[in-house]
Amino acid sequence: MNSITIGTYNVKNLFDASDVRPGTRTPVKSDRSKDALAENITRTDADVVTLQECSSKETLTKFMQTRGLDKIYPHVAFEQGNDQRGINVAIISKFPFTEVVSHADAKFPLADGSGRDCMFSRDLLRADIDIDGKPGADFTVYTTHLKSRRPAAPGQISSDTKRLSEGQAVRDIVEKEMSQVPGRMFVVTGDFNDGTHNASVQAVLNPKNGGEEWVDSLAGKPDNQRLTWPANPNASKGFAPEQFDHMIYPKSQADKVVKSEIHRYGHSLYNDTRWVSSAASDHLMVTTEFLLNDR
Repeated sequence: MNSITIGTYNVKNLFDASDVRPGTRTPVKSDRSKDALAENITRTDADVVTLQECSSKETLTKFMQTRGLDKIYPHVAFEQGNDQRGINVAIISKFPFTEVVSHADAKFPLADGSGRDCMFSRDLLRADIDIDGKPGADFTVYTTHLKSRRPAAPGQISSDTKRLSEGQAVRDIVEKEMSQVPGRMFVVTGDFNDGTHNASVQAVLNPKNGGEEWVDSLAGKPDNQRLTWPANPNASKGFAPEQFDHMIYPKSQADKVVKSEIHRYGHSLYNDTRWVSSAASDHLMVTTEFLLNDR
């Protein structure tokens, strides 16, 4: 195998009734939406897919088993994160993991200069992947889901400050960990709830202390072709479409990129659903294909 395709996908509230926590109003995902979600994942056919807004490993496992995805993606990384509503990140893969690392307990400084610490809103989840069956990992995938843009409650850390703090922590943690395995390819994925021009994403892209510049996989496309959250402003409290979903890798890895795509599917191949991507989630799936290093 000389290439690998990585996908990232906010699956929008993959909840069963047993996952809804008291005092929250999270809707249970319908069977129709789950069918559409499975069709999106199957048609895209990425080798590894990072997921955001998964409620529990049990619900994710059931969803995959009832729709045959467990046969395609037998390897699942899931760790409970910090979100009070119960939305978590996960990674599903055709290839086995050599190690899975959660950073849900990591503490890092707030970007407001107050000296206070904070933690990830959900997690920064890492999976080291064995592609060729030889000892050791060939590729590392990270995924995260940064703080929502919804205004913080009075007295709480502002949402913008929290996302910036998380972005800085993502860069610091990934840079430190990947420096310990020089030459290994990696990608940072997820729903950042910000575009590439916003401070939180810039904190991930831009080097500190002479470090290497990192690249967003969709950076070379026109603005109107990078809209992974294709919102209708009339139905989304005035928010315009945006690129919230990112795949970020070091610039030295850019010559390994074959293609990066946003996937939108219309009529279902299996039922009467007219807009499969819209029925599945309010986000679109992003993939990037990488040529692999020789080992």
